[in-house]
Amino acid sequence: MPMIIEKLVVSPLQENCYIVGDDDSGLGIVIDPGDEAQRIVAKVQQLGLTIPAVINTHGHVDHIAAAQEVKAALGANLYLHPADRRYLPKIVEHGTMFGIFGAREPEVDVDLNDGDLIPVGSFVVRVTHVPGHTPGGCLLRIGDDVFCGDLVFSGSIGRTDLPGGDYEKMVASLEQSILTLPDHIQLHPGHGASTTVAVERQFNPFLRGLRPRPRNNGS
Repeated sequence: MPMIIEKLVVSPLQENCYIVGDDDSGLGIVIDPGDEAQRIVAKVQQLGLTIPAVINTHGHVDHIAAAQEVKAALGANLYLHPADRRYLPKIVEHGTMFGIFGAREPEVDVDLNDGDLIPVGSFVVRVTHVPGHTPGGCLLRIGDDVFCGDLVFSGSIGRTDLPGGDYEKMVASLEQSILTLPDHIQLHPGHGASTTVAVERQFNPFLRGLRPRPRNNGS
């Protein structure tokens, strides 16, 4: 399956926005458009992709501030887990606080839920709910690539001291949804460099002492 993965680092908070495309069909998705909407749209147009879906791993301002402008420009639907809608009314206020001055409160078109399968051309986006960093955080898996938002980073994990964060749920999400993945899986986080499950399992100090365990239904 020929697949395009383009990363754009946007906003003063250096957030990773991903454009994932299917070469065969010319369809794609935008993941976490956090700022610089015009730059994101221009890259989509350069790649020649049609975007039916903008999918957010979670609802923090640095990941979603440009979603409304991007989805409107591309004619796409916005997907977000319903538990993270709580953040949306303050998107403009929070954007100003962090130097994201083009922030707009987005309108969610489709609820993102655990177990969802979203077909895009020849690939399928598989959704896993991973609360902890936020109540509605989600992993997006496409083949051997996992877009993990702020759940896990290269050498670190997401913070849980912001409103809606929960450390115990974060640990459960890491054990059930990261450490159960095969070693070769590529992890594409919301900030910083991509990595693999194998590297994080061996070297990430925040994963030491954690053990893979099966997910409970609805977790």
